[in-house]
Amino acid sequence: MEQAVTASEQTIIQTNKLCKTFSTGGVQQHVLKNLDLSINRGDFTVIMGASGAGKSTLLYALSGMDKPTLGKVAFDGRDITALSNDRLAVFRRKNCGFIFQQIYLMDNMSLMDNVLASGLLVSRDRKALAQRARELFGQVGLSEQDWRKFPAQLSGGEAQRGAVVRALINKPAVLFADEPTGALNSTSGTAVLDLLTQISRDGQSVVLVTHDIRSACRGNRVLYLQDGSLQGELDLGWYEEEGIRAKAGDDIENDTVVRRTERLRGFLADRGW
Repeated sequence: MEQAVTASEQTIIQTNKLCKTFSTGGVQQHVLKNLDLSINRGDFTVIMGASGAGKSTLLYALSGMDKPTLGKVAFDGRDITALSNDRLAVFRRKNCGFIFQQIYLMDNMSLMDNVLASGLLVSRDRKALAQRARELFGQVGLSEQDWRKFPAQLSGGEAQRGAVVRALINKPAVLFADEPTGALNSTSGTAVLDLLTQISRDGQSVVLVTHDIRSACRGNRVLYLQDGSLQGELDLGWYEEEGIRAKAGDDIENDTVVRRTERLRGFLADRGW
């Protein structure tokens, strides 16, 4: 995929000596330790590691949701650690999309209104936003009947696909996802992974935090975090480029999927995962 390969040569996020320390009961916990890391534009980057390794803390620092204790995060060449909280909030709205394990839709609003509420924080062109939302809903397989529903009327998979639309409505430079399939069943989880794979193939930069091997296999680059430090990375290549989508109804994944999974398992095993 020429577009993705070209884009991946450009760095969109760069950290320099990134540190994050929490104090609990007078005890200092060093969650991130002098971490130097680059995220490439157009890549589907996966961050893995054992529980407590600092994965979510790193994602929050990269996206400007939380400020590091020391060090810098440059986002598209801009030092976001130097921004005030108000300017950082504006920056996130315009440049970052977020998907979490908990979907956080507002219960008293339809799915469409949830999406528009996010979009209107950046743009006042409600008509254009509604048109973009309808197009995105179509891309994720949600009909007008679906996006008119309230969150309680949706399945977990439908709600999470709606959350993806909400994350994409402002055309973010990077889509950040923190265990987005963790609360979903296998079928719904696969649908969300297929969606993330598709938008990545179309050039969207994605950063995914997960402990799930099936999810991690969708990325082209896997980073392993241990005790707040980067302990290796694996180049898996582009998922869609290798043509490894299994046929609908197949119970056994094809050989390429198996090889991809084995490579990732070996990489993780070498690091004591």
